Amino acid sequence: MQSTAISTRALDLLLLLRGSEPEGLGRADQVSYQIETAILMGILTEGDRLPTESVLAAELGISPITLRQSLAALRTKGLIETSRGRSGGSVIRRQIELTDTQLRHKLRDTSTEALRDLGDLAAAISAMSARLAAGRADPQNVEHLENLVNLHRDTVDGRARRRMDARFHVAVSIASQSSRLTSAALQLEAELMTLWWGDPGLPGGEGELANQHAAIVDAIRKRDADAAAIAAEHHSRTETEHLIEQHLRLTMQDEGRA
Repeated sequence: MQSTAISTRALDLLLLLRGSEPEGLGRADQVSYQIETAILMGILTEGDRLPTESVLAAELGISPITLRQSLAALRTKGLIETSRGRSGGSVIRRQIELTDTQLRHKLRDTSTEALRDLGDLAAAISAMSARLAAGRADPQNVEHLENLVNLHRDTVDGRARRRMDARFHVAVSIASQSSRLTSAALQLEAELMTLWWGDPGLPGGEGELANQHAAIVDAIRKRDADAAAIAAEHHSRTETEHLIEQHLRLTMQDEGRA
């Protein structure tokens, strides 16, 4: 498998996922969860080479023994492969894809109230990230956001589009130049990735979501903080309403079978 060293940005995002793991996990399992989540979100992709064990352990603040336990668990799941020697190391082997059944069950079992709470948090993070990005984003940030808008618009596969949408949200928080907002956005998107099922029930479908992305970037480019915040909150609320509609649809289907 041809491999490429992960970028500094990808490593930074991996580190910011700390705290997103479920409670009760040991340190090795926490690290495995962080790396799995990064793969699920597309932060780490097939062929990406992780830093050496000594470097990665130091970055994660764990012992090399704990890291080896985490990597062993990931190898058992077939997510990485490791080779030894001077040119060795661990490489991401495949993308994680949750099945439709897994996504349906998770969305069905999450209450409307919990989805609404997630939506309120997402709207707050999105709006503030966009507002700050309008004042702080540099030209490279704006160019990256524009590229993500185009990639999302041109991507056909639904799962890949969802990952692109999550990457866009995180990129807006990165453009805000706030590490705490970026960490919060990452942890939120990691949770939402396990809930997103079905096609958006919107006029224009994914095309409408792409237009909403474009509106956010346009406002950031124009340094219009109010417009950026409004566009970002609208986009976030739209996605929350989709999740709630899909949740209710699944619930009614189950009630119909009873």
